[in-house]
Amino acid sequence: MKEFLSPFQEELTDFLAMRKKTVGAETYAGDCRILGSFDRFFTAYGCMEKSVSEDVVNAWIQSLFASNARKTVADKVGYLRNFLKYLQYCGVPVFIPRVPKVAESYIPYIFSEDEIERIFAAADTLPLPKAPNANVLFQVKFPMILRMLYGCGFRIGELLQVRVGDIDFERGTVLLKNTKNKKQRLVPMHDSLSSMLCQYCTAMELTQNCDTFLFPGRLPGQHLTHSAVSQCFMAILKATGIYQEPQPHTRGQCLHNLRHLFAIKSFAQAEQAGRSAENSIPYLSVFLGHYDMDGTEKYLKFSSDMFPEYTALFEDYAASVFPEVAYET
Repeated sequence: MKEFLSPFQEELTDFLAMRKKTVGAETYAGDCRILGSFDRFFTAYGCMEKSVSEDVVNAWIQSLFASNARKTVADKVGYLRNFLKYLQYCGVPVFIPRVPKVAESYIPYIFSEDEIERIFAAADTLPLPKAPNANVLFQVKFPMILRMLYGCGFRIGELLQVRVGDIDFERGTVLLKNTKNKKQRLVPMHDSLSSMLCQYCTAMELTQNCDTFLFPGRLPGQHLTHSAVSQCFMAILKATGIYQEPQPHTRGQCLHNLRHLFAIKSFAQAEQAGRSAENSIPYLSVFLGHYDMDGTEKYLKFSSDMFPEYTALFEDYAASVFPEVAYET
């Protein structure tokens, strides 16, 4: 637990101890990072009283806008609001700000079929690592990770925490226990993907230990890290000529784009098979692990010049159900 500088040392420590027991690791890390930032700002602002004024909160928010996208600022304000509500419950006079409104402008990069083929081809021919402490079987794990992301729409964090015992090879399903929204869900795989995963586990000698991570890390009891997988993915994008420089304050090309691609292709396939959008989208929302349809909305956004063949399938549905989602052309 980090040490704090402001008059709220005790409250911050107690709040974070409570959060550590009730939220996921990623959310808790965000709590520590954002509240640490506010603690330093509060101290530098010269505040010595156990109260949080509107002036200091607004000044902190304005400082965030200098180096963060509006969406990021809104997320950080949300973290602070949780702590301020806790202080209010403890009887401390506080000003609780509204979360800045965000106009959702994020358009994910959608890889084309040709790009996906080039990515897979490069992943399947990864050279052996040269570093003495490198994960020597990474070139076996990485191609399987990409196919799982592409074939099931997993979040990378969810997939890396899957253990061998979470796989039901007879039914072809993956049980996700550690998810973003704390909702366990059972994800079916295509027969070809399930078969490939079975071959992978056999080759990696993972089938005898149900507690082993599906993608074990270099050290015993650990899984591969998000950063290691992402770094390899970016290296492949650059090696294949697919990489594009991201715009300021945007996510750019990343592993999460494969989840967007999965959602778009799933929707399009359902439409082409004659299933109505009203019937297929709720299932897609559950499959992706969203709380509601709002969480699925952004996955139906893409630039028509990236994916022109799907534009006609989406535009009528987006206009009627999500009127604020305009196609980017």
